[in-house]
Amino acid sequence: MDLEQAIHTRRTIHKYLPDPVAQEDLDKMMMAGHMAPCHRLTWPWRFLQVGPQTREKIVPVAIACKTVNRARTPELEDSVRRKILGSGALIVVTQVRCDDAFRSKEDYAAVSCAIQNMMLVGHGLGLGTKWSTGGVTTHEDTYKVLGVDAALEEIVGFIWVGKPAMVPTIKRPDLTDVKRELP
Repeated sequence: MDLEQAIHTRRTIHKYLPDPVAQEDLDKMMMAGHMAPCHRLTWPWRFLQVGPQTREKIVPVAIACKTVNRARTPELEDSVRRKILGSGALIVVTQVRCDDAFRSKEDYAAVSCAIQNMMLVGHGLGLGTKWSTGGVTTHEDTYKVLGVDAALEEIVGFIWVGKPAMVPTIKRPDLTDVKRELP
């Protein structure tokens, strides 16, 4: 698959087959992330490959996040468990914190580019991915479970990786709806 085809056909995957992901493929994805552009050469990204035992420890944190404003039911617990454990692999991407607000913004852009590189390479390898954020990625107990020092790094997202069970189709707005030209 060439790069343009990968960009045009990559989709966010929500459901995965139970197949494991080869370590070689995960390494290729993380190396692609590491090759992202980085304006100030700060290399602000960190990749944390999370195994099944640690993912099990994230489940109660995710359930607690989902039940803050709704009832805790067996169906909800099962849904959260499937989400946390359902993909073949999980890579957590963090950003090294910086006190300079402008550099921090540039570093976030670099980390976002790293994540996109990872997802494109994964797609090229026949894998599906999803960049996930939200309550569980910001919860202090998630930082504890993952051994991430919140004073030094910020979780930018969970990257779910696996064989897609289904690839969604989407309708994007026409390019003319999002493009302007100036003389």
